[in-house]
Amino acid sequence: MPALYRDIVLDHHRAPRHHGALDDPSHASDGVNALCGDSLRIELRVSEARIVEYRFRGECCAIATATASLLGQAVQGRAVAEIAPLQQAFAALVAGGEPALPLGDLSALSELARYPARRKCALLPWATLLAALRGDARTTTEKDDPA
Repeated sequence: MPALYRDIVLDHHRAPRHHGALDDPSHASDGVNALCGDSLRIELRVSEARIVEYRFRGECCAIATATASLLGQAVQGRAVAEIAPLQQAFAALVAGGEPALPLGDLSALSELARYPARRKCALLPWATLLAALRGDARTTTEKDDPA
């Protein structure tokens, strides 16, 4: 396992950024992958079509926790319209393709292309973020499981 992937995942798993709850979020959703046990909640404060605050909490594996932490760094301050294209770029990256947009530290998760069964762990925070923005109370990525 490449050191960059291992180091970033472990760092964000052990000391997640944007972890916790928001008082009075404008958007929220729960993401659950019951078969693997991942469960997280993403809460947002959106103002003027921009994510001004992002928080997550829950019980997740290291990959889901690290992705949720990195995701907070990537999306806080961004326009809502930028999120779906960013998610598509990330999905392409973990599937082994070339992302259409720069992903910053999220690029370290490209190693997941070698582990198809773990992709759903990294995609759960993204699915939960998009569900929150759509107003959906709950989502999962297990239905998309390639394994």
